[in-house]
This record gives sequence, C-alpha cells and structure tokens, in this order.
Amino acid sequence: MKSLRGILVIGERNIFAELAEIITIAAEANAITKIMFKTGYNDQALTENMYAIKSLEKKSDAIAFKLSEDITGGAVSPNLIDNLIECSQVADNLVDLYYYLSRELCRMAKANLTDFNVHQEAEWVSLFENMLDLADKSLSKLKQALSTGSVPEILQLRKEIETIEEEGDDIKDTGFDKLYASASKIHFLQFYHYSELLHKCDDLLDSCEDLSDLIVSVVTSILK
Repeated sequence: MKSLRGILVIGERNIFAELAEIITIAAEANAITKIMFKTGYNDQALTENMYAIKSLEKKSDAIAFKLSEDITGGAVSPNLIDNLIECSQVADNLVDLYYYLSRELCRMAKANLTDFNVHQEAEWVSLFENMLDLADKSLSKLKQALSTGSVPEILQLRKEIETIEEEGDDIKDTGFDKLYASASKIHFLQFYHYSELLHKCDDLLDSCEDLSDLIVSVVTSILK
C-alpha cells in the first residue's frame, strides 16, 4: 500500500498539520476539564478554568477559519474539499464541546444546591473522569493519524478509536442506568446536569470517531 508522504501536496500537508493543532487544543481543554471535575463545585476555581477553555475555544475557531480559507482557496485537490471542510468543523466542534462542559459545571456551581450526597457525587466524578480519559486516548490517536504517512497505521488507529467509542457507550449506558435509578432521590437540576454531562462526554467520543472516519475518507481519496 502506498505511503502518503510522497503524494501529499504542500497545501494538504499544511492542512493536516493545522487539524493536528486543533486536536492539540482539544487535548489541552480535556486536561482542564478533568481538573474542573476534581475541583468540586467551587465557583471561583471553576470560573477561572472555564475562561481558560474559552480562550482555547477562540484559538481553535481562528485556526478553523484559516483552515476553511486555505481549503477553499485552492490549497488542496478539489475532490478533497468537502471532506476536509467537514474535518475542520468536527475538530473545532470538539473544543466547543469542552467549552459547553465547562459552562455546565459553572452553572451548576451557581445553583448552590445543598443536598448533594458526597459519596454519590464522587462516583459521578469517577465516571466522567473515565470518559475523559477515553477522550484523551482518542485525541492522541487522532494526532497520530494526522501526522503519520502510513496508511495501514491510519486504518489501525481508526479501529482503535472505534473501540474506545464503544467503551464510552458502555460507560454512558451505566451512567444513565444509575441516573434513572436514583431519579426519585435527587434534585431535578442534578438529574438534568448529569444527563447533559453524559450526553456531551459521549458526543466527544462520537466526534473523535467521526473525525477518524473523515481522515480515512480523505486518505482514500488521495490514493485514488
């Protein structure tokens, strides 16, 4: 099977590199989000970290905007344009999801509920940390896929990301089982809060898988 390194034009190589920059930003946002979950509902600490992610989100938006200009400005082969535009959007959306998570954590802190069960809350934090750990693995594999010139490696990384997404589905399902089982014992805001966090963490893993699929589509088109 052919290697990509010898057939990618400069514009395509630069776009892969810029996509990898967004994934690096997403990994930074993932690390900050992990810290936010460990912080508890400390309004000031959460707000500071939320603004740090907001700054990363703006940085990602700027790179995504430049990417779109480069892609549509003739830097790549015409048959790659649609998939590469979608790659840019999906990658940028990953950072948007982290910003949403940070905003949700800040909102819940401001709700100032007093009936949190400390033991149950620790179990929820552990569950979300596990999902973010999976996201971290997927982001790392996406960076590998964007930097390697080996097509078999890209295909293997895509399979590994799919497996990670399936692990995330299992954790999400466990979370929803737990949530509905405790619905009668928790505040309605807690129910909504945990439900939103579960959905968005799952969206992170889904988006990583979607991006890996798109990368394979781009690579397949290049090799034709």
